Amino acid sequence: MKYILLSVAAVAIVFGLCFLLTGLIRRKRKKKLPLILHVLISVGIGLLIICVVGFCYLNVHYTAREEALAVLSDPTGAVVSRIDGGYFVDGSGQDAALIFYPGAKVDSQAYLPLMKEIADKGVDCFLLDLPMRMAIFDQNAADHIMAEYDYPTVMVGGHSMGGMIAAGYASAHKDAVDGVVLLAAYPTKPLDGSVGLLSVYGTEDKVLSRDAYENAKQHFPSGAVETVIDGGNHAQFGNYGAQEGDGEATITAKEQQTQIAYSVLKFAEALSDR
Repeated sequence: MKYILLSVAAVAIVFGLCFLLTGLIRRKRKKKLPLILHVLISVGIGLLIICVVGFCYLNVHYTAREEALAVLSDPTGAVVSRIDGGYFVDGSGQDAALIFYPGAKVDSQAYLPLMKEIADKGVDCFLLDLPMRMAIFDQNAADHIMAEYDYPTVMVGGHSMGGMIAAGYASAHKDAVDGVVLLAAYPTKPLDGSVGLLSVYGTEDKVLSRDAYENAKQHFPSGAVETVIDGGNHAQFGNYGAQEGDGEATITAKEQQTQIAYSVLKFAEALSDR
């Protein structure tokens, strides 16, 4: 909600400044512009500024590190292949799958090491590519995976904003989704008891708002599972380097992701027994 209010305020300020600027120009002209034309010009300039700023903002992003890209050519363990709309990480398991929404402004490939860890434990993973690296621009990106693949146990999940979008998808598709995996994220809509929930965050995560997280627990379904990783932070759910405002992790990314993978496996096993 805070970011929505800030965005609305920023848009209002941009349009207000454009209106004032064109108003000053209008006053200095000998032949006054009609008021409606003045308004239309102000709106047009405001929209142009917002589009340029938005485009620049979305194109400044976190890139996948070398160790993440190395997973693409790793011949051991789960097999990583490119599919329409993302990556398929095929492990030894056949009973459960996780469809994963990356965090905002993060290259999807940054999550390949985590997906490989999970798939190596027995849960196949589908890593989604999203428009402008923002899950909010394609909230139903999981649809084509759901339509093309059939697993007895299907989970959707994601990191940070990606997790919020995944939770919303599960809320709207509860007949097709068995569980939700939230990594440093929380649901913004209620999840009923027909959908299981695994929530994972690190003790050193300074990006996740703990107040918002605690307030969101009212949306957790009964029986939700919470895993707190001692020493984990926000950025080490992926491999994209340090994130602005995050805490300093006291464990490695590998250690953090291994703990996540075990939690996801146990969660998938519990879902299959329901």
